[in-house]
Amino acid sequence: GRQQASVEQGRSLLHGPPEAMAVGATDFDNPHLDPAESFSYLRLVSADGHQFYLDRRIAYECDTFRKMVEQENFKEGQLNEIKLPTITGKLLEKVIEYLYYKYKYTDAKTTIPDFPIDDDVVLDLLLVANYLNMY
Repeated sequence: GRQQASVEQGRSLLHGPPEAMAVGATDFDNPHLDPAESFSYLRLVSADGHQFYLDRRIAYECDTFRKMVEQENFKEGQLNEIKLPTITGKLLEKVIEYLYYKYKYTDAKTTIPDFPIDDDVVLDLLLVANYLNMY
């Protein structure tokens, strides 16, 4: 009786109505879609053939990547792949680390830690950031 009712109430509190579940979704155009259905990756390929699979939301922290994928006349949009023939895997990995960092700390209310960059890649990374228009 009563215990069964409280279990049902607890279950509905935990799960809520189906429409409430979809509110946290992160689809770009429609926030009410299931995030699992709209989750998508981009593949970034470096000059030396390293492949990185990146959540599209993270990749879009770089406007250059966003533009390459969203413009229909670019093959990147159809393939969900961006080839970067001038950027080595080592540098591309650092760019991706930065995109995650930017995604995590944009509008953060906490103290934002410094983004670590090794001395041996500073100049190359600056050139790459300039090439990708990352400020």
